[in-house]
Order: sequence, then C-alpha cells, then structure tokens
Amino acid sequence: MGQVLPVDRQPLDLHELTCQVVEEVQAVAPERVLEVRTKGHGQGTWDADRIAQVLHNLLANAMQYSPQGARIQVSSEASDGELVLRVHNDGPPIPQEVLPTLFEPMKRGTTNGAERRSVGLGLFIVDQIARAHGGSVEVASTQAEGTTFSVHVPRRG
Repeated sequence: MGQVLPVDRQPLDLHELTCQVVEEVQAVAPERVLEVRTKGHGQGTWDADRIAQVLHNLLANAMQYSPQGARIQVSSEASDGELVLRVHNDGPPIPQEVLPTLFEPMKRGTTNGAERRSVGLGLFIVDQIARAHGGSVEVASTQAEGTTFSVHVPRRG
C-alpha cells in the first residue's frame, strides 16, 4: 500500500475482454442472469489481467449483494478518450454512511450476514487498478435505481 500498482499495458479490445470475463463468470454461476452490452470502439492499451480482475471483483460483488434471480448488467462503453466499464445490480442499496470509505482497504459495504464475510479488499483492488491505469471508479446506489459501479480508464496511459 502507498505505491502505485504496476500495470503491463498492451493493445487490447476491452469489449472482447468484458465479454470473455462475463462468459467465465456465467460458466461458474449458470443460475445467475448476466447481460453484456458494448458500445463504441473498444481498442486501447490496458493490462488485460488487471482489468479482468476488476470485472471479476465487481461481478462477484454484484452476485453477493443482489437477490438470486436478479439480473446483473455489465456494459463497456467507449468514447474518444476513455472507456467506461459498468456493473449494475438491483440489490439493496449500499448504506449512504458506508459510501465515503467503500474503496478503502478492509472496509465492506455491509456488516450483515456471516455468509458474506470477506477481507474487504475487492473494491480497494478495483480502485487501485483503475488509478494505476490513470482512471477512477465511482458508485451510485439507491433503492430506486439499484447499484452501479463505473470504472473509467483512459484509452492510453
């Protein structure tokens, strides 16, 4: 901690990587409803392993905190200078008092449910990977709209 996470940038189609990761997760959780949407040109330079880890962490989170039959939406949307990865679920909202520290290490979005125990590093890792790529991560979470994590990464570093 305190150091920038190393990344190995290589040419990559982030739309293809997004679809691949969702297929992997769907294979191990066939009972879950995962949807993927891509928009725009997905080419850029990123660390494929690190970005895959971001998607795996966000999908694991979405599955953990949403009802079993709830749909999870993943999108990869490109603009001229950046690409935005979004993972959305309709589970209960993250408590407002938790949001300011959600991306800190050893913090969790809830203290309920022993079956949901984790070390609290998943979202911290997501944030660190986004920062290492020169990007950022944000979350919007309400009862009416559900929870959406958005990871912004510039096309080139």
